Amino acid sequence: MIGNVRLLLKSSVSLSLALIFLSCANQIPPPGGPIDTTPPTIISVYPRPNTLHYSEKRLDLAFDKYVDHRSVEESIFISPYISDLEFDWSGKDVEVTFSGELRKNTTYVVTVGTDVTDLRSPPNHLAQSFTFAFSTGSSIDRGGIRGRIFPMKPQDPVDGVMLFAYRLTGLNPDTLDPRTQKPDYITQTGKGGEFFLRHLAFGPYRIIAIRDQYRNLLYDPEVDEFGVPPHDYSVTLADTLQDDVLLQMAKEDTSAPRLISVDAKDRHHIQIEFSEFIDTSSTRPLVVSVTDTLTDNRIHVFSVYPELPSTSKFTVVTGTQDSTKGYLLAVDSVRDLSGNPANQKASSLVFTGSPKADTLLPRVTATSVKDSTRGIVLRPTIQILFSDAVNRATLEDAVTLQDGSGNDIPSSLTWLNDAACTLRSRHELSSKSWYRLVLVTYNGKDWDGRSFRDSLSVIRFETLDAENLSSIEGTVVDTNAAERNAPIIVIADRVDQKPQNSYSTVATQNGSFTIAEIEEGRYVVHAFRDRNSTDKFDPGRPFPYVGSERFGYAADTLKVRARWPLEGVRIELE
Repeated sequence: MIGNVRLLLKSSVSLSLALIFLSCANQIPPPGGPIDTTPPTIISVYPRPNTLHYSEKRLDLAFDKYVDHRSVEESIFISPYISDLEFDWSGKDVEVTFSGELRKNTTYVVTVGTDVTDLRSPPNHLAQSFTFAFSTGSSIDRGGIRGRIFPMKPQDPVDGVMLFAYRLTGLNPDTLDPRTQKPDYITQTGKGGEFFLRHLAFGPYRIIAIRDQYRNLLYDPEVDEFGVPPHDYSVTLADTLQDDVLLQMAKEDTSAPRLISVDAKDRHHIQIEFSEFIDTSSTRPLVVSVTDTLTDNRIHVFSVYPELPSTSKFTVVTGTQDSTKGYLLAVDSVRDLSGNPANQKASSLVFTGSPKADTLLPRVTATSVKDSTRGIVLRPTIQILFSDAVNRATLEDAVTLQDGSGNDIPSSLTWLNDAACTLRSRHELSSKSWYRLVLVTYNGKDWDGRSFRDSLSVIRFETLDAENLSSIEGTVVDTNAAERNAPIIVIADRVDQKPQNSYSTVATQNGSFTIAEIEEGRYVVHAFRDRNSTDKFDPGRPFPYVGSERFGYAADTLKVRARWPLEGVRIELE
């Protein structure tokens, strides 16, 4: 009997210990009840914020709920950097210890980033990064830099982006390389993209936003998105806070384009492909040569054109190839959309001539407006694609725009290349009216003098109803007179539809602008000072450092309603 009692007591104690162990080891929230959408919160820290003369080698954090341990351990950043942190968890609390000596008379800033999550599924993130400071000396540094980041694409998240601050005191700014040098101060953006770098020592700083994919506190080109402001900043005793710092996220392309394939389709056509999209602007024409590998004699190249809408594949039209011979195709003057020149070691390939005859007659393969389409804008630009390089002179009068009664509409024909052109009305078309794109190719010839397979095509379309349009009017304010000669470009991106429509205009000299004839919807409106005269925003680069073009955003997403012009929009350039 006594033995049975002892056995029962022993089993009860073992079961109790096991339950206690399991309850400590597994941080599982109680089941049932409504879904918890409350973010975790830090309710206390040690040392207390702004503690002076601190000399211990530990930090304590207490959360209001159970959190994922790893997410916390990967989200604690201490500036100046302290290595070899160790974490000791007890329920909702963690003690962080370190072995290294703290610097004398130094303010330390502890940041807990927004990647901290609770144990729910899906998890709730810390709403804002949490920062506190302590000092080993008799004062706390009081400098601050506050601002906001904007995403590379409107649908991209803006929370969880790292903000790196590099102190430039005693440093040549041109040598600061964020690819190899870790920042002096760190914080992370919250849900709205806002950030606040607190407790900075007085002095000059370089600020860089990084979507740190490898979590190594370094900038990895072509992997990490980055954002740089137009210039560096300083915090001083007289100006302790730099506010309204704006950064536009972007991604750097540093890879040189490569020629990756050459394929002879017939005796006169070669298809070539590059590793990425190529710049096809008229200022950078693609140069192609085709050379017999035995005799070094060149075959004449009649035309080179991209296979739109792609600009990574091109067709090369040549003189007659010999199927028994090998040829070297080489490209020159090739740059990608970021301006990177082609890799010289990957700009030529050898191929064998094709035995196939070129038997296909030229034809119209596509137009950007399809037959019977409705809702076309009032000043359309219509793209026409041909199946082969054409003799442009034979088609100058072949493309016309007509109203419903067959009257010609004054239009301008622009050739994009030998196989593509655009037609644009010189005046605004009538609202909710039918028009015709007429392609008369009776006299059209291709590069080799062959006539078109089809001689007449008619495409009908209806313009949109102007009663459903509206406009956005406002002013861009720029107090910096240094770039007054550079144009200000204003852009409205519609964010409530896919694909996303964008409208743009150039502000007047005094900054006023009107974006007319836009569809109703929700828009993000922003502007930039186009210092490079490229019509595109220049985001700068982290290294070698180039500040971004100066830009600004309207305060809120704008709701545009049909027939109700939206006025009074104000944008301030940073």
